[in-house]
Amino acid sequence: MGTIRWQSAVRGRGIAAMAILSAAMLGIGTTTALAAPLAAQGVTRARTLAADAAGAAGPALKLIAVERVVDEPKFGGWTYIDPDVYLASLGSAFQIDVSRASYTQPVHATQVIRTADGNIYRPLPSWVMAGWNGIRHFIRITLRNARGRVVAANEVPFCPDSGELAKATPNSAEIDPYPTQCVSGDPFPMGEVWGLSRGWAVDPGPVAYHIALGTYKLTETITPQYARLFHVSKRNASVTVKIKVTNQVSCCGPGGCCLPVPAPAGFVKARHASAAGSLNRRPPAAATLTHVPEDALPDLIPLPSWGISISNTEKTGTAFLDFGATVWIGGNSPLDVEGFRVPGTGKMLAYQYFYKDGTKLIGRIRVGTMGFSAYNAWHFNQFAQYFLLNKHKRIVVRSRKVGFCIAPTDNVNMVLRYATWQPSYTGIEGNCGDPSALWATEILPVGWGDTYVQTVPYQSFDITKIPDGTYYIEIVANPEHLLRETNTANDVSLREVIISGKPGHRTVRVPAWHGMDPENGSSGGYI
Repeated sequence: MGTIRWQSAVRGRGIAAMAILSAAMLGIGTTTALAAPLAAQGVTRARTLAADAAGAAGPALKLIAVERVVDEPKFGGWTYIDPDVYLASLGSAFQIDVSRASYTQPVHATQVIRTADGNIYRPLPSWVMAGWNGIRHFIRITLRNARGRVVAANEVPFCPDSGELAKATPNSAEIDPYPTQCVSGDPFPMGEVWGLSRGWAVDPGPVAYHIALGTYKLTETITPQYARLFHVSKRNASVTVKIKVTNQVSCCGPGGCCLPVPAPAGFVKARHASAAGSLNRRPPAAATLTHVPEDALPDLIPLPSWGISISNTEKTGTAFLDFGATVWIGGNSPLDVEGFRVPGTGKMLAYQYFYKDGTKLIGRIRVGTMGFSAYNAWHFNQFAQYFLLNKHKRIVVRSRKVGFCIAPTDNVNMVLRYATWQPSYTGIEGNCGDPSALWATEILPVGWGDTYVQTVPYQSFDITKIPDGTYYIEIVANPEHLLRETNTANDVSLREVIISGKPGHRTVRVPAWHGMDPENGSSGGYI
């Protein structure tokens, strides 16, 4: 039987806003790269124990069935079944850090067990990871008809904090601060954190089956290898509910239908979280600095371009090289750029604000300007530039993309020390002011990237008249060196492209980068 499974994934700009929680500042970090998975993460004590010892201190995972009987309507050939089964983490938080030290190193998964005496770091086997998409084959779903015959069975991955969230007990942790997805929008993630807070539970959402009308028994089970790995008791590892599949009932008016709406990318039905540590909650004045200490500086890092393709127009013979470009923030502080209107003009003076230890405002400096874009956003003009270089690394085409509404769109490295697991907003919609704005604030938290996909002519590269050959897409962060950061040596990224073909029929071949080949469906563990 065919099945469909929704897993939350966040791709591109404009993703749905997540619940407000500006700071979840646990984890490790360096100014430019991910630290080793077992390094200390801002805690006083850390131990690595064997699996059996870790089990005694670890979370108690439990499947919870909310209803004994679930009615599901049949729509066309498919029945969308949400059995209302939650997976709860009792006793302590359930957390897995997935990371690599560099793009040339393998990806590792580490369970982080939080105890009163410190954190326990437990390396997990490589078969745990479904790429960057969660825990592989974690849950087995078995559907039996009224005669007891299995009509559908499948194993699905599990993202611990992606779906409908709820407190499972009265003494649960007050909030669930973990990231709300297990996959980054860009194809070059460095580190992710998957988790559920103590006493919280998640319903992963619906599964679609091509089945007949009738009554079924659905059994949801934590697969044996994970029951052993995470010490889940047999009683807590499996639940069974009755599913009644009936004809759909019109609920959209005369002649209408009421189709189910699959969970969109990044969708979360409910979050019980409150704002904490907002960067906007600061004293009314910020001193002008002459020197910014390194522990208050961000680090701007451009990823290699990705999603590379060519848009041809046969009639005119024109061709444009389209690409995605992501600049993300490492280091010790978010990138906070704020513009203040020059009265009577369409310009703002831009200032960069600095935060010691990621949260404590210490001051600001003047760093450039903002201008208003035609599509209703104030753009900072000194954030990044894009160039197409020839094989000799000389510029042959410049992108006209020079202004940016800076906003978090893709999580790149959630295990950095000052990474923000849940930004107060994601995407650019409504975040960069309107034409009459007196002030605009654009914040890119630590661990997050800002992605622009260049598909607009003259923002993408016009390659109509350039000869066949090898070229490089160059992304330059902080091109005028006005922004203060920990490291300027990593402000440039290059991605090789090989262009060929006749006018109107140009083609591009993109070699893999450190074994990652997103243009051909492979990113070194990213699925």
